[in-house]
Amino acid sequence: MKKIILLLMFISMVALTSCNKTPLEKVLNDIKENNPKTITLSDYTNFKWDEVWLISGSIGGRYIILMREQNIDVKKVERPKRKYGKYQELSKTVVYVYNKKVVYYEFPPDNRDREFSLLGFVEPYALLDFKLERGQIVVVSSDNSVCEVKHRTLVPIKPIKIYENMDEKLK
Repeated sequence: MKKIILLLMFISMVALTSCNKTPLEKVLNDIKENNPKTITLSDYTNFKWDEVWLISGSIGGRYIILMREQNIDVKKVERPKRKYGKYQELSKTVVYVYNKKVVYYEFPPDNRDREFSLLGFVEPYALLDFKLERGQIVVVSSDNSVCEVKHRTLVPIKPIKIYENMDEKLK
């Protein structure tokens, strides 16, 4: 009887911890465990969204202005949390939009919580990335959110919009 109770407790703990993961953390986990050639972003979310904006650049007012110009209701997107006294220099932000409203956003997982060296902290690097140039925005539809997986880089196969050099254009 004790073994059954322990097994049930273990299963519920695993279920609870997997529920707390962000969509990109779930993608990273799947890539580590199953090594797929492609993934579909919509398979990893438990909420409705029409399109996802993959933004390469420090998220802030300029990108929010662009989204508002596209009639998307976005109030504020916070920068990644400060960890160990450092902000992420170049944020990549993933913004999910449903019915022209931002419903969720996240930042790709990085090594800030895990990596140490003998001299202190290791320079932060992304554990999961999108192949985007600085200032580039790629918009992907939930109906076709298939990405090619190259190691831990996701490359959207059929984006619906691509904005280039947005850091310069939004100054």
